[in-house]
Amino acid sequence: MKSCVKIILSSILFVIISTATFAQKVSDSSIKTNTAPVANSLSYITQLQPVSYEYNRGEYKQLNLPAGKQFGFIANDAKLIVPSAVSNRHNWYTAGKGTQRTVTTSEVDLEKLVPLLVGAIKEQQAQIENLKQEVQQLKQSR
Repeated sequence: MKSCVKIILSSILFVIISTATFAQKVSDSSIKTNTAPVANSLSYITQLQPVSYEYNRGEYKQLNLPAGKQFGFIANDAKLIVPSAVSNRHNWYTAGKGTQRTVTTSEVDLEKLVPLLVGAIKEQQAQIENLKQEVQQLKQSR
């Protein structure tokens, strides 16, 4: 019995090690094509309107929405500016005995805004550096 257990365990270990050994590692740069720097990030960001809000939990109890003040964007507004950052979510809930229903909501994927935020900060920093140089030149010309 002990030898049978050892054989089974060694077989399992072999499978685990073999799987790990043959796992393929692919860099993200090799699976992404048509990459290009994002231009005018600041323009996108300045058009977005952040809002504070509370969910209408009374009318939409079935969605189990969080309580309290939230911060974010109105998805329909954000979709006009950055459509790729907005997606639909299907929320399933029980509507009676054995009956399932779904409510589709739009939501902003905040993670998809991060590259635009980084680009906007870089653009603003370049503007700040240019303004610093102008101020320095004005001080020197006095």
